[in-house]
Amino acid sequence: MHQTICAKVSKRLLSKADRLFTGTLDGRIIEILQNARRAGATQVTITSEKGLVTVRDNGSGIDDFSKLLDLGDSDWDDAMEKSEDPAGVGIFCLAPREVTIYSGSRKVCIAENAWTGEPVPILENTDSIKGTVLAFKDEPWKFETVEKHAVFSGLTVTVDEQQCAKEQFCSEDAADHPALGCKIEVRLKKTLNKWHTHFRHGYYSNDVLVNFHGQVISFTDSPVSYSELTFLVDMTGEATEIRLMLPARTRLVEDKAFEELKAAIEVEAYRFIQRRGSHKLPFKEYKRAEELGVKLPESEPVFDVGLLSGDTPEPIEVPMPEDLPLSKCYRMSNDCEDGCETDEANVHLLAATGKFKEPFVPVSISHSYDGYSWADLPTIGKVDVTVGKEIGWKNIWNEMLIAVDSLQIAVHTSDNKVFESDVLMAVLEQPADKRIWNCMNVYVTLEARTQLSSTDIWYHCGGWSDEGDTWDTQLYQFEEDLEQFWAAVIGPGEYLRSKIRQCLFGVVKDWQKITIEADETISILYKDGTEKLFKS
Repeated sequence: MHQTICAKVSKRLLSKADRLFTGTLDGRIIEILQNARRAGATQVTITSEKGLVTVRDNGSGIDDFSKLLDLGDSDWDDAMEKSEDPAGVGIFCLAPREVTIYSGSRKVCIAENAWTGEPVPILENTDSIKGTVLAFKDEPWKFETVEKHAVFSGLTVTVDEQQCAKEQFCSEDAADHPALGCKIEVRLKKTLNKWHTHFRHGYYSNDVLVNFHGQVISFTDSPVSYSELTFLVDMTGEATEIRLMLPARTRLVEDKAFEELKAAIEVEAYRFIQRRGSHKLPFKEYKRAEELGVKLPESEPVFDVGLLSGDTPEPIEVPMPEDLPLSKCYRMSNDCEDGCETDEANVHLLAATGKFKEPFVPVSISHSYDGYSWADLPTIGKVDVTVGKEIGWKNIWNEMLIAVDSLQIAVHTSDNKVFESDVLMAVLEQPADKRIWNCMNVYVTLEARTQLSSTDIWYHCGGWSDEGDTWDTQLYQFEEDLEQFWAAVIGPGEYLRSKIRQCLFGVVKDWQKITIEADETISILYKDGTEKLFKS
């Protein structure tokens, strides 16, 4: 004799019915609104007073009360099954609470034991109810909590006589995808309303918001490297293979239909960019759009003037004439050998402090833009640094600072030009056999003292460290070290004269002679012959 087995629902599962859902107030609100909508309701009225919540809808009501507690049997028609994949467990979101349900001329009172299989009598209701009424004890269903789940449901929902907002999830610009059973719209984040933003993961993520008839779930997807986009997917009620995990529907099932949805979102992203008429996408994505049948214009030029960047402090700025086209600028060669780091620094410093008959402007362009016509620029190859006679040196901050009587930098470019000039600063790696703890020699001329700011030099000596004192404290210490360096280089007499001159000029005007006595008395003789005396 053959034994047989068959599927059945265990009482153990029924005892866990309250955990089939999220167990949250939001989860209960979502499920009750979904049930009302599936029953054809257009209006839902909610009252919440003294721990008793009453939900009334104007839907078709309950035909078969016997299926209310039949876990998994929803009694929905085939069209509803294909379009929404109902689980048939919606009422179980209220377990284990005591619930009274009214519909037509009947009612049931579901007590705690009824959720685990105890029989429940179907009673006559003297006042016939059109639609369905649920009454149960729960924490307060506040207006603002219900509204965020009602706004995109298509229902007119009232909470304690206050009507919830009711809006379309997508605009008329949404693209219809009947094969997927949804509409897809690409939006800039800044155009989203407050209801959309409530369901997003975060400002910097590329969110996909999926509206399942009022229940909004989200996931992160970045089909293009354009961080300002958000994707709206509105389920239309058409037959669809896109599935949400049952029963709570808090995320999508990641199956073949999910991948088809992401593929459709990718196409719509490129179409959105195409309609905008301009973009800054990497070349790889430009070609990907072409593969998908979406023709885009070339990216706008994306570049930074100069080859160095930093947060604190910024390097000395490289100027670019307003009338200079990008095609007249230069990129560093991809063939980077030893000294590449110093080559970039020296090219930057040449452009920033050198003098030329024609402009020399190096630019930084990410290699992700290689392939666009605007990125095909002449390149910088060989870089030569000529260092003059050494005047003085000091270990300062993280590197060796060396004063010299002259500095020149020359760069050779792929269009057979040589840009050469005296400069104020240059950097070279120290020979490996002479390193102690510094790696770089930072060379400066005497003119750098007055023509460069302390932060211009600080950048190349290591700059600010976030593992220590504050910015102000570190900068103050560096400037103290730098002043000692200059004092040693130019001599104490010249240093004193320059400091006194720095203090006087701009403070005292039209003076001819200033005398300082040992007792700190100061007398000032002005050009007009008048004299003033200042005593401590």
